[in-house]
Amino acid sequence: MKSTLLKILTLAGLALLTSGCVLFPVTSNKAATSKADGGVWRSADGGKTFAQAGDVLTVKGKVSTINNLGILKLTLDPSDSATIYGATEANGLIYSLDGGNSWSQFEALKQGYVRAVAVDPFNKCVVFVLIDNKLYKTENCGRDFTNIYYHQKATVILTALAVDHKNSKIVYVGTSEGEILKSTDGGNTWLTVRRQAGDKIIDILVDLSNNRIIYVGTTKSGILKSLDAGQNWTSLGAGLASYVGSHEYKQLIPDPATPNGLIFISKFGLLRTVDGGDSWQVIELLPNAKKTSILAVAVNPKSSAEFYYATASSLVKTSDGGVKWSSKKMPFSTRLTTGIFISSENPNIVYLTTAPIKK
Repeated sequence: MKSTLLKILTLAGLALLTSGCVLFPVTSNKAATSKADGGVWRSADGGKTFAQAGDVLTVKGKVSTINNLGILKLTLDPSDSATIYGATEANGLIYSLDGGNSWSQFEALKQGYVRAVAVDPFNKCVVFVLIDNKLYKTENCGRDFTNIYYHQKATVILTALAVDHKNSKIVYVGTSEGEILKSTDGGNTWLTVRRQAGDKIIDILVDLSNNRIIYVGTTKSGILKSLDAGQNWTSLGAGLASYVGSHEYKQLIPDPATPNGLIFISKFGLLRTVDGGDSWQVIELLPNAKKTSILAVAVNPKSSAEFYYATASSLVKTSDGGVKWSSKKMPFSTRLTTGIFISSENPNIVYLTTAPIKK
């Protein structure tokens, strides 16, 4: 099985490298490159130690790196965790075929602020990418990308993206104008299923157990929930009202090991639900972290008791649901964490993405 996967991965890599990808410009200042502490950091031991995963494939043995880039998030291919897509804040879409050891870039998408990437769970060569007000799609592993949707208002940004994990023809997109769009034919046609002017959509999650249940994170309406694949929406705000600051949404992630499980970051801190948002429980943080802003969170896809959160200076981990915590100083000093990502195949593999500190 592993040899078959390796052959598929190699063939896909060759296809990408020979048609449709471009290498990053070679960094001429090696000293400056060696000091860059951004890009992607990878741990193979559950967060105990980290190393930069920033080498770029080159054709003449020259030095190049992604360590000076701002990486906003990673998307791990659901059918092959060694294939990873990186959304950058200025350099378009990057990808790795070897678990982050080396990286390349697509010729068609080498510039722009990438806000979201989604991979078809049944066909790894089908990938959706959001850049500015456009949605791009490839059906041939990145040899070319087609702009399948664009917002007619150039000032409206496409901000969130999700592909139904049971029916990959169903695609959801959110906008900076509070619109939730839905396609049932892989992105050829679209229907607006909700619109609330000025209410930016931040996240869209398709429930892992029931694909008719959709969660949406917004800047003004908090968390929205649909029980009928987007036809009707209700707010989960009532259940969160007693948690001061919870209306200031930051991030919502699924808890794969717990049906109806979610973890929510807000100004309040960390909250979790095991019943789809009907009720919430406080995740007690380290005493000295209660007044610290949380930048990112991730949960072990095989164990709900193990999860991480990041602050400006530390990576904090629990293996018992928050009873005990361990804290580790971030391996970088000039960047902020933009995301934590855990391999579904091997949860000991943890990635940190980083971006420059905004002054």
